[in-house]
Amino acid sequence: MKQVPEIDKIIQKWQQYLKTIEDWKNLITHIVPKECGCGLVYELPDISNSKNESFAIADMSNLRISEPHYHPELEIYFVLEGSGLVVVGNTEYSVQKNSIVVIAPNIAHYTVPEKNLVMAVVNMPPFNPQNYVPLMDNNTQAQFSKKQFDLYAKNISNSFLTHISS
Repeated sequence: MKQVPEIDKIIQKWQQYLKTIEDWKNLITHIVPKECGCGLVYELPDISNSKNESFAIADMSNLRISEPHYHPELEIYFVLEGSGLVVVGNTEYSVQKNSIVVIAPNIAHYTVPEKNLVMAVVNMPPFNPQNYVPLMDNNTQAQFSKKQFDLYAKNISNSFLTHISS
C-alpha cells in the first residue's frame, strides 16, 4: 500500500510514543483482555486523545494463526516483540520487533505468529467490532484466497504434529 503523508505522520507519532515504553506489559496492567481471533486484545486509551484513532495491544503469543478478516478501518501494526508473518491481501510480510505493516481498509488480513508475537495496533477511524467480517471463503473484493490461508493452516498443523511427535 502506498503511504500518504498523513499516515506517515501518524506512524511517526505512534513510533515516538512506543519508544517511551520500556515494556508493553506495563501498558496492560489493569486492562482485561478480549479473547478473539487475533489472540488476546487489550484495548487502551488513545494517548493522543484523537477521536479518529483507536489503540490496542494484540498478544498473539499463544496463537498459531489468526482468523482471516477485513474491516473498513485502516489498520497499522507495530511489532513490539517476537516474529511472524502478516498476510495482507495476497502479499506476505515477514515481521519482527520494530516492523510496521499498514493495512488498507477492506483488505483481508491475518497473521501467522512464529515466536511470541505481540503488536500495537492503531485503527483509523476507531475500530468498531460491528464492522469486523471474518472470512471463510474466497473473497476477490477483499483479496482473500482461502487456498493460501488453508496452506498456511495445514503447514502449521503439520509442523505442530511433527514437533509433538519428536
